[in-house]
Amino acid sequence: MHRTSARPARLRAALQRWEIAATFPIFVLLGAVAVGLTVGEIAGLSVAALGLPALYYLRKWAIASMASPPEAAPQTDRDLFVDDADALMSFCAGTNTSTAVMLIEVDPHLMVGGEWRSKFTDDVFTRVQKRLALCVRDTDIVARCGDNIFGVLLQPIPRADLDIVLSIVERLQSCVSEPIALEGQTLHFHSAIGLCLDERSPAPTGAAIVAAADCALRAAHRANDGGVRSFTKQMQKDVEVEHQLAGQVHAALATGAIRPWFQPQLSTDTGILSGFEALARWHHPELGILSPKQFLPAVAASHAFSQLGEVILLHSLKALKSWDTAGLRVQSVSINLSVEELRDPRLADRIIWQVDRFDQNPERICIEILETVTLQDGDDAIIRNLRTLRGAGFRMDLDDFGTGHASISHIARFGVGRIKIDKSFVANVDTDPNQKRLVAAILSMAEQLRIETLAEGVETPGEHSTLAQLGCAHVQGYGIAKPMPFEDTIGWVSAHNAKITNTRIGNRRLG
Repeated sequence: MHRTSARPARLRAALQRWEIAATFPIFVLLGAVAVGLTVGEIAGLSVAALGLPALYYLRKWAIASMASPPEAAPQTDRDLFVDDADALMSFCAGTNTSTAVMLIEVDPHLMVGGEWRSKFTDDVFTRVQKRLALCVRDTDIVARCGDNIFGVLLQPIPRADLDIVLSIVERLQSCVSEPIALEGQTLHFHSAIGLCLDERSPAPTGAAIVAAADCALRAAHRANDGGVRSFTKQMQKDVEVEHQLAGQVHAALATGAIRPWFQPQLSTDTGILSGFEALARWHHPELGILSPKQFLPAVAASHAFSQLGEVILLHSLKALKSWDTAGLRVQSVSINLSVEELRDPRLADRIIWQVDRFDQNPERICIEILETVTLQDGDDAIIRNLRTLRGAGFRMDLDDFGTGHASISHIARFGVGRIKIDKSFVANVDTDPNQKRLVAAILSMAEQLRIETLAEGVETPGEHSTLAQLGCAHVQGYGIAKPMPFEDTIGWVSAHNAKITNTRIGNRRLG
């Protein structure tokens, strides 16, 4: 929706809707602007005749009519959106009306080759913006506020009528989830939505309510469930902590405050330890032990993914050497690689060099990639890195399988040797027939493709047993063991191996 053409059209629509053209001629407003009345004075002059909704558009027209000096920097769409929100916030203050700001982030799978290529994305985002405009009322505002972020600003509504807001949110989610056909491809993408009502805004300004909606969007993005989050004060505190952590990430990586903890993976056939997954943890002096969910946004903000990956790999190789020295049979360690790391053209060479330096077999390092990585078909650096690593003998796991849009062709193209079934499918698989059917279908597909399987998020003996019966080869989750620091792994493995041995002896005696 283009602002330059939308404002006059909306003004005319408002005038017609409220039938005020004859009672409040537009030349009165023009004269008011000409003699230098402020926007507030114009609002006071017209409020009795116009009513709130129509006045809103007249005020916006007046703001647009007061041109900035030639030397002023041009405003972006986001700047204009904040201005609109500011005008509407002051408009609703002291009345029994409300407004809301929504920021919608479309799925970043639309990135091609590691960047937002205008040839590919402009058409897509134009279509998305038009879709969003059709999902709201014709008086609401839709603006593009970033590469893949759109803003929606609601016209004043009765303060108690939240049903309008919720119905609009539902429509926005629905329309964004519809696929788009482009250049012979069908593009699927989800959305995350951050919402802030004016009454929850930290301050009665457009900048404050848009910033609050952005906080809510970050929370929705972190949840990674394609959902909606409404702004709370806690979210603002979380953002402040994120900013604090972003300034400490590099030092934490350099001093060893961030290092991997290890979570066991077991064979469902024998119960023997089949490997560990290395999961980053930050031992923060003030905040305690932080999980990746808590500090990865700070890593991203600090552009420290490459440094994080090097730290995790180095500690994992040291752990393998220590387990070998202790006589423990640990087949492999899985490490996670982000899209950001995989775009580094030197990544594969660095990993191969480090593994060779520790005199380890590449087969003992399993590279975990998310489904989002497999959708980066146009990114030459990612493809080259994964093929080089696969060719050197590294194993490849597809993480969180079933949560995205990875196809069988993607699995084959990227040389995936094992899929990790997401915990959302594993939960209650022993008691929920639908869950059991879904997991059985995934396992059947994997068997046909001759791909190994691992179920993550296993929390109960019932889930463990059912997965084994269905034919899932490996399991991982809190029901087996929580992630632990390296110092605890040797004791855990020794105790687990002893338990397996005692169970076998007991079974022989019973036999």
